[in-house]
Amino acid sequence: MSSLNVQEDHKWVPTHVQVTVLRGRGLRGKGKHGTSDVYTIIQLGKEKYSTGVAEKTTEPEWKEECSFELLPGVLENGGQSGYPAGSNELILTVMHRALIGLDVFLGQAVIPLDKVFLEIIHITSWLNSKTGKKEKERGDIQVTIQFTRDNLTASMYDLVIKDKVIMFISLER
Repeated sequence: MSSLNVQEDHKWVPTHVQVTVLRGRGLRGKGKHGTSDVYTIIQLGKEKYSTGVAEKTTEPEWKEECSFELLPGVLENGGQSGYPAGSNELILTVMHRALIGLDVFLGQAVIPLDKVFLEIIHITSWLNSKTGKKEKERGDIQVTIQFTRDNLTASMYDLVIKDKVIMFISLER
């Protein structure tokens, strides 16, 4: 018989994180008529996904999802896994698509995935201004985060674990 603890043998460790960007509210209007053409960039490590553009609104509805592969052990040891900084941080950047020139930054939030997974808590993270810029009210973005293993959710393993976290992330500070 193995000397390993039964719990250690059956420890559920996710291989992927699925992020769904549901909607925004109260976002800053940077275009004509006080609205924006809004999209969100979701980044984990070097991987990025961008939602479609919701045009002429400050209350966008995306309902778009993406999945990122997690580096082995990146959620363990409080995020101190020997990987480069940011490997366990989900970065959400909200932008206004400009027809001429560069797109305009509306706000950003950083979500530490190790805290969401290990502590299974709801995190309220503010979408901040750029470093060195004056802080402004920026609105909210609602996302869900779900951890999966080889594209199966925790609930498919019939585990007693919260497998989905729904949160509003405020874009102000």
